Amino acid sequence: MLAHRMRPLTAAVLGLTLVGLIVNYSISASNSASLQALTDSAKARLASYTQSAVDSSSSSSSSSSSSALACSDPYRLPGYLFIDEQQVRATQWVPFPGTGALDLPPPQSARYPTDEIPLFTNNPPPPEIISAGPHNWFTEALNYITLLDSIKAASASSSPIALSDTQQRLIRRMNWLHNRRVLVLGDSVDRIMIQEACRALGSRATFTPGPLGGKHTTYSCQLRQLNFTIFHWHVASMYPMRPSWWWLPNIKTVAFEDRFPLLYDHVRPNVTGLNGLTPDLILFQSGLWDERAFRESSRNMVYPGDEKLTPEELEVQKSKRRRTGLGREGRQLSWDELMFFKARMEKFIDYIRDYFGSDANLPMMYRGLTTRRESDVADLATINMDRLSRTLAEQKGIEIFEWARMTAGFSDQYLDYLHIDKGPLNALWSNMIFHYLFRAAGGLDYNGTLYKTPDPVGQYVFEGQGATSVPNIVIPENPDTQVSSHWAECHPYNVHWGGR
Repeated sequence: MLAHRMRPLTAAVLGLTLVGLIVNYSISASNSASLQALTDSAKARLASYTQSAVDSSSSSSSSSSSSALACSDPYRLPGYLFIDEQQVRATQWVPFPGTGALDLPPPQSARYPTDEIPLFTNNPPPPEIISAGPHNWFTEALNYITLLDSIKAASASSSPIALSDTQQRLIRRMNWLHNRRVLVLGDSVDRIMIQEACRALGSRATFTPGPLGGKHTTYSCQLRQLNFTIFHWHVASMYPMRPSWWWLPNIKTVAFEDRFPLLYDHVRPNVTGLNGLTPDLILFQSGLWDERAFRESSRNMVYPGDEKLTPEELEVQKSKRRRTGLGREGRQLSWDELMFFKARMEKFIDYIRDYFGSDANLPMMYRGLTTRRESDVADLATINMDRLSRTLAEQKGIEIFEWARMTAGFSDQYLDYLHIDKGPLNALWSNMIFHYLFRAAGGLDYNGTLYKTPDPVGQYVFEGQGATSVPNIVIPENPDTQVSSHWAECHPYNVHWGGR
């Protein structure tokens, strides 16, 4: 665990930290009130909505409706993505159920009868509606890291300084984040999200050094102040071998059964969380690389009669194959391809679970597949694979990380034709990562209020003389770090594929 010696802070250094904190906590102060202010009808609708999800899944619905209400996943509920163009990190998912959004009085513009053309503003949702959404962990994490950095920078000062109430509350609220590990198995869409979140939090993500490192291998973001790491293990499709026509020469190994022992095993200790066995949270997906591999298979296979063609004639035939049949872009997967993908994805899910101990309650989520910036028929194969992966996830008791569906249509937020850029959609991704990590650690974020918090597990840098009014955080002798048991508490309510 981290343990830095803290010396007194200067008022100037603390002032910089407080600028970013005061606004956040004026919102936090209203969160408790917002929970009490929920109308009975709003609560009933959310309970009904959540219970219907439980009833539609294969899990038992014997728990009380209040448990279903508290365990409801705000990112699985229908809602509105509020984006503040001036303050990107304030991006917030606002669920319609449970926040009071459906109980707001009708605006004047909707009255009838009238002969006035409706006039609309670009005002944000009311503050009480925003504050009833999921907690903004991304902003909190940045403020916490800024505070820890300020403490370290002020270590040369000789006069102790009192921490403000705001800073004390921040420390108590964020202590659980120390020493956590997140593992993401996926493609460059995930890698860019990690890269941008890492940059926004003041660090720099890097590829693993050494002969087994480099692009398309393993990649990580380390937040040294927290001893916190997000690892990315690149998945090169569900193909069970490397064809001779593979389009990237630097990728020598494709099958995940080979990539785990060759590329992942030697960094496995780095992704082990506080329970000493598994990461604290796992995300996984595969699709975009599979889509191309299916096309390349048809384009590059040897057809009868090819041996009789001249090089020029063969090139003409290959050009035709890129526009017709299974070699063309912009088609559904064939049934045969889809059943191949099903078999491989099912094995991939089982492989990950077995790799980390075969616990059915391992905090593990399927990250739904993103589409292209200009979505059209080119995304049909991706949609096929996403629907199938969602079905497998539900069948195997795995929850879904819905970020891709929540970001669909925001083509102006893409880096290029395929990859989502830094900005509000990255802030949403980061908030979701911390939300599910908080739950896996033993916390519960319900209706904008921290309903339950994890056991303290980290030494949060204060040691010896240096600050007064330091929160007295007692670290249990044996803190509860069994993420699987924490995940199990709300898991039955959130296993449903959620789509068409």
